[in-house]
Amino acid sequence: MQKLMMSIVALMLLSFNVSADESKEAAIRSALSALSSQVPIVAIADAQFPGLYEVTLASGELLYVNEAGSHFIVGEVYKVQSNGKLVNLTEEGKKSGRIEQLAAVDTKDMVIFPAKGETKAHMTVFTDTDCFYCRKLHKEIGQINEQGIEVRYLAFPRAGAGSNTEREMNSIWCADESERAALMTLSKAGQTVPPLTCENSPVMGQYKLGQQMGVTGTPALVLQDGSLVPGYMPAAQLAKMLGVAN
Repeated sequence: MQKLMMSIVALMLLSFNVSADESKEAAIRSALSALSSQVPIVAIADAQFPGLYEVTLASGELLYVNEAGSHFIVGEVYKVQSNGKLVNLTEEGKKSGRIEQLAAVDTKDMVIFPAKGETKAHMTVFTDTDCFYCRKLHKEIGQINEQGIEVRYLAFPRAGAGSNTEREMNSIWCADESERAALMTLSKAGQTVPPLTCENSPVMGQYKLGQQMGVTGTPALVLQDGSLVPGYMPAAQLAKMLGVAN
């Protein structure tokens, strides 16, 4: 929250998609473009409740602004349903964005463990090769695949650029596409991966993508509906969440 607030203090409007009328759109544009920023806005649309507009930042975070653009709210918004349950409208609003972001990633830049038999569902996992729970999840990759779930790995070296983990993950992603799954399994088992570099490694790009999507640790699972599930989850529970449990 503090990081976002510091970023919003200097905000610049680069592009947007507003479903409001032209006068409201102009007022919001004028107010926000008067600020300077390192966090561009990628979309503005009607919020899921009256009176406010939802602003999507390039960081993947959301804020809510009034029609004049003079006031905004940072944080999560919940709706109380008739049955008393709460729905996180902010999280719901992020799901479609995550789906679009992942659709833009070429599958050739992923390390894929395909489903066995019919593919009933898939999930994208931001992973680090040496985190304990990433390795725990990978030990169940066979069980997950047997449930008809395809696992698509994206790189998220927690230690960042220049770390040993980034170098190891570069060695995996720079290898021939047909060899990456075996190298991933080797690395997740704590074995040494032959060092390899390439000019256009996607590792740090995927790391930045994960940050934009709200990933703060590994493993981070993005389900088909755009839900972000942090942390390890057993194969059987994943199958239930994805609706493919036997």
